[in-house]
Amino acid sequence: PCIHNSKTNLRLQNSFTTQFPADLNSNADIQSHDAKMAAAGGKLGLVSGGGTVLRYVDFAPGYECMMHRTQSVDYGIVLEGTIVSVLDSGEEQEMKRGDVMVQRATMHAWKNPSRTEWARMIFCLQDCKPVYVGGQRFGEDLGRGTEGVPASGND
Repeated sequence: PCIHNSKTNLRLQNSFTTQFPADLNSNADIQSHDAKMAAAGGKLGLVSGGGTVLRYVDFAPGYECMMHRTQSVDYGIVLEGTIVSVLDSGEEQEMKRGDVMVQRATMHAWKNPSRTEWARMIFCLQDCKPVYVGGQRFGEDLGRGTEGVPASGND
């Protein structure tokens, strides 16, 4: 199922989710995916507890998402257009087709700097153990403007 936020013009397509490590015997991974998607009504949190998520994201021209953090290791690959990765430190990195960004439970945002062209990324998110820095725990933080995105529940 595709989640389309018409207010922000962002589209999320959850393509596959599995447990980790995946069980490929007797199609257990496919059955797990189908059951998880049905139970969630097609609306997963950003991360799948104990597993992985493969997600396509389409960013409208000029789109800027909220600063957020997931408790996961995320591999983001630009498929089309240009995307800017923004960290909470203020650092920005422009990414083009084929570029890869690895997010390790960092506060980050994405923006499409084009005024005319959509951008598309594919993400693979893998659940991770809780992250501690200086004794402080950093869990999922969906920021503001995330109506309709359920918590991942892997905290």
